[in-house]
Amino acid sequence: MKSRIRRIGLAAALALLGGCQLDWVREHPLGCRADEQLAVRDALYFGRSIPGGGEVDDAAWQAFEASTLLPAFPRGYTVLDAAGRWRGEDGRTIGEASRVVIAVHADDRDTDAAVRDVIARYRTQFRQESVLRERTAACASF
Repeated sequence: MKSRIRRIGLAAALALLGGCQLDWVREHPLGCRADEQLAVRDALYFGRSIPGGGEVDDAAWQAFEASTLLPAFPRGYTVLDAAGRWRGEDGRTIGEASRVVIAVHADDRDTDAAVRDVIARYRTQFRQESVLRERTAACASF
């Protein structure tokens, strides 16, 4: 009987919220040590091949870093050279040289907007189909 009452209560609560849009956030407490703080670790995967030919060369990458990455991540970031594979919208598997940018930062709206801006600028500037964003919670000491 209690189980049925709980289901009815949940159904009533959901019905009351029917007209509301909710942003679901899944909390994942990490239990950071006293000398650490909860942070976000973003890993951004940038392909270097330019559709239609060519590649994002070192000079173009350095200009992108100076104009976009440095202002977005003023506390710092790490760049790794990589070789990636992904499947395009046409279903073909593509291999290309890539760069991975890792930044550990506060979990706030301004930084999230900055990360989204980095992705949008790279996609526009180098005509990219996508930039992969891997976002995870982390304990960090700065």
